[in-house]
Amino acid sequence: MRIGISAFAADQGKSGISQYMANILGRLPNLAPEDRFLVFIDRADAELAQSWHPRLEVIAFPTWTAHPVISIFWHLIGLPATLRRHHCDVVFMPAGNRRLAWGYGVPSVGTIHDLSQLHVPQKYDALRTFYVMRLLPRLMRRLTRVISVSESTRRDLEDYARVEPRKIRVIPNGADLGRFFPRDRSVAKEQVGRALGIPPDFILYIARLEHPGKNHVRLLEAFARLRANTGLPHKLVLVGSRWNGAEVIEARVRELGLTDAVILPGFVANETLPVLYAAADILVFPSLFEGFGIPLLEAMASGTPVCASDISSIPEVVGDAGLLFDPLDPAAIANALGRILGEPALRAELVARGLARAPLFSWDIAAAAVLEELRQVAGR
Repeated sequence: MRIGISAFAADQGKSGISQYMANILGRLPNLAPEDRFLVFIDRADAELAQSWHPRLEVIAFPTWTAHPVISIFWHLIGLPATLRRHHCDVVFMPAGNRRLAWGYGVPSVGTIHDLSQLHVPQKYDALRTFYVMRLLPRLMRRLTRVISVSESTRRDLEDYARVEPRKIRVIPNGADLGRFFPRDRSVAKEQVGRALGIPPDFILYIARLEHPGKNHVRLLEAFARLRANTGLPHKLVLVGSRWNGAEVIEARVRELGLTDAVILPGFVANETLPVLYAAADILVFPSLFEGFGIPLLEAMASGTPVCASDISSIPEVVGDAGLLFDPLDPAAIANALGRILGEPALRAELVARGLARAPLFSWDIAAAAVLEELRQVAGR
């Protein structure tokens, strides 16, 4: 079987979707050694895609094809022709909430990570809002099969995008337990200090610096409140690339007088993340909406307690292994952080529950389920 794959949203490896691609596409060739996997991608990300697995046949297009507007039209017009030219039997769209086609000429499977545009006002400009609110739902309905990464996203696919329930299969994301596992915390803290200049006591949030969706501003207000009430010595480490609204977050740091208490290391390489999780005292995750929330799993697998928003898919991931809070209430965020830091018994209980829960989510299982969908639609 020849499987065509559009990987145009790889984002230089800096997004959750790119992590999904790396973990799913990196496993498919081992699961199906008799099949061929043709990855269509822009030239800037071609080397990244090849690193996912040496058996992926990476077919690079000019870098300008990754421009959002051009990429939309390329998928509508160029992708079907590309699939014909390479004699593909089926197509996989791992970033189906970003790019889809009207028709493919072959059976199609697309993964929808979220419909965040429904839940986060002002997330996109007017043109992109029209595309994601009006055109993409129609394209989602035209897929042969739709993979949802959570029950929360499945509900949005049925209720808003009006995708037929029989077409949808929920396949949760996973955690790479070969990379994320408990480590000696004192050693991890020392390594993070040397590599990133982060002091030993810190609270971690991993998300691109995007306002308002990732909710950094309320987290900063909660952190300021906690410091004022308790004399907290911890730093707040906000890991992630600058995105839309990053300047609002940076301005709020200054307004709250947190310049010396907040560390903004930017994007941190994947090789450093396992030690960073293991060194953190808490992973806080106050996002206003998530299709899944991979950092939650990675932190739990690393033996780091988590507290997170009580909305969208996040409770599905956390279960009883973390404290949930109202992300619109800085006092609630501060209370959750204060409890974990101030109650050793609670911290130990959350660590134990997290270590038990993380293995329930597996990239190996997810990749096998994706392959099953591709084979079923190709056979059909």
